Amino acid sequence: MNKKSRQGNPWENMNEKIDDVLGEKFWKDVLPVIPKRVPLVDIYETPSYGYMILELPGLHSTKDVEITVQNNQLFIKGTIPYPYQLPKENLLQSERFFGTFKRAIAIPFSFVPQKLTAQYKQGVLLLAFQKADHDIDVEIDFQD
Repeated sequence: MNKKSRQGNPWENMNEKIDDVLGEKFWKDVLPVIPKRVPLVDIYETPSYGYMILELPGLHSTKDVEITVQNNQLFIKGTIPYPYQLPKENLLQSERFFGTFKRAIAIPFSFVPQKLTAQYKQGVLLLAFQKADHDIDVEIDFQD
């Protein structure tokens, strides 16, 4: 067993370590200048399905998001509207994301494109990919 597998993921407790070293005030000061990445994603698979769970809080409608799949990558783009009547500059603290976003995510399993389903509920987009039940063998002929 190698050293890495015994210790687990070294990044797993990074936020807590940063809090211990820099203090909670660090995040309050630095968050406004760090570009916000949306959407955040979790990916997992079962024997029959692969799943992507994406955070999209504040999305008004599924019409505000576009999802495409090309070359085993998922492309997602859209807009999360600004929800307040006052200008952004008047917010005393602003940590939530508003505006346009786009992201490409590698799909780490084989799937049947026609069987991809999407569900949006309570700020979370669930994508379910029915996995292909077999790999496709491809013969390659050499040209002279």
